[in-house]
Amino acid sequence: MPRSVRLQPLSLLIAHVLLKGPSSLKIIRMVVDTGATTTIIPPQIAVAIGCDPAKRSGRTAIITASGLEYLPVVTIPLVECLGYRVRSLKAACHDLPPQSMVDGLLGLDFLSHVPSFRRFHNEIHRLTQE
Repeated sequence: MPRSVRLQPLSLLIAHVLLKGPSSLKIIRMVVDTGATTTIIPPQIAVAIGCDPAKRSGRTAIITASGLEYLPVVTIPLVECLGYRVRSLKAACHDLPPQSMVDGLLGLDFLSHVPSFRRFHNEIHRLTQE
């Protein structure tokens, strides 16, 4: 797995993310999204790795451009990106529009486990309090 993402000014941060479920693993392209509190993956990927959203009862409310949606939630046993691993990450299941060119969104629930992101977040918080 690559440990870096090539940055281009004013472009999306796109990373390859490994999702390991009970039955298999998949590597998908995801936007690193600091505006998303919850990681979002396509339902068919959840099914493919053995985390079928139809067999889960949990749902979460997500605010989208079209309004409030209630999405099924699955627990992914292992998510790996940029050299960091998070176990038992809860992810909402939802298909992004085809024109998005990525499979999902890597949200704050993953990023909060990355030390450099936590330092950045704390510094921004400190600056906004001054």
